[in-house]
Amino acid sequence: MNAVNRVLVVVLLVIAIPLCTILLVLPMPVLGAVEGQLAALVGFLDILQPLVRVALGILLALALDAIFVLLIVLEVRRPRPKAIRVRQAAGGEVQIVVTSIADRLEYETNLLAGVLRSKAKVSAKRGGVVVELDVETAAGVNVPEKAGQIVEAAQQVVEEKMGLKLARPPKVNLRAVPYPTTPKGRPSTSREDWSEKARPQAGPEVDQGD
Repeated sequence: MNAVNRVLVVVLLVIAIPLCTILLVLPMPVLGAVEGQLAALVGFLDILQPLVRVALGILLALALDAIFVLLIVLEVRRPRPKAIRVRQAAGGEVQIVVTSIADRLEYETNLLAGVLRSKAKVSAKRGGVVVELDVETAAGVNVPEKAGQIVEAAQQVVEEKMGLKLARPPKVNLRAVPYPTTPKGRPSTSREDWSEKARPQAGPEVDQGD
């Protein structure tokens, strides 16, 4: 939102500087032109039907109100911190970038047996760090056991290895790879193969004499 504020301020200043300069240097022509435009606008609105004029005013008012409310919300809402302060650092203030925490979680989680890949989402709350892991595991793993290992590994990384505090227990979204339809190493047997096996094999031809 800071970048948007700067852009808006620059645009408003660029527009305001020449307008104020012209108005102060040539006030009568500028005010006369404004008066003419206002008279034309009043004449246009007077031509419209009262219901159309009210409906048009309501639509414009709602559009402007929505824009103003959105700007207020964006201005008031606190941006997500990009770094989190380490609580166990001694002798100074240390902050860890959120992306570094996510990378460490993904690295430690991928070291677990049965884990194919993981994706970590880290955000900061007032009570500490919020961690969510999307983990893809191999087929046939024990889901409760593997989920417990992942949660324990995430807690150790955040609290013990990085000196942070968890706002709540880590959330783990597990996805197991589906079993293959045909086991590897076992050739598929088609109906033609079975028919060939069931067909009696002809023996060697014997030449019988007359």
